[in-house]
Amino acid sequence: MFVFKKLFFSTLIILISSCALKNVENTQNINNYSIEIETPNDKYNVYFKESLKRYFQISNNKKKYKLSTKITFETTNTLSVGGQNILKSTKAKIDYRLINKNTNVFKSGSINTFPALSSSSNSFYTQEKNINHIKERLTKSSAKSLYKLVKIIIRRLS
Repeated sequence: MFVFKKLFFSTLIILISSCALKNVENTQNINNYSIEIETPNDKYNVYFKESLKRYFQISNNKKKYKLSTKITFETTNTLSVGGQNILKSTKAKIDYRLINKNTNVFKSGSINTFPALSSSSNSFYTQEKNINHIKERLTKSSAKSLYKLVKIIIRRLS
């Protein structure tokens, strides 16, 4: 009897998960637009472009929209809570321009991220590595923010 219960529950779990995966596949195919992404060719802009490609799931269809983006970083010194150590605060700014290729209607703007603090260290190598990691995290989170904003803009334009 115990074996039949295990078999029944495992079959039930497999059926539920397959139905759930089918619904996810259907909702992802609702996006009937394709976007061409342009960025400058420096390290963080290429990383930003690849993160955006993952979110938009870009195919080889005819591109209806063109998204031109550029990410820049600003690093400033700031004091820690105790006032003893100097920390570095890094912000990202994303400038974007979304163009509908059929109607030449465009929407442009910029997004600013919240600052990220890096730890203080006496080693220049450690400081540089911390700032690089912060820039990579800000790039990834900025790509997600821009993806959500572009989806909203495209729904309003459609």
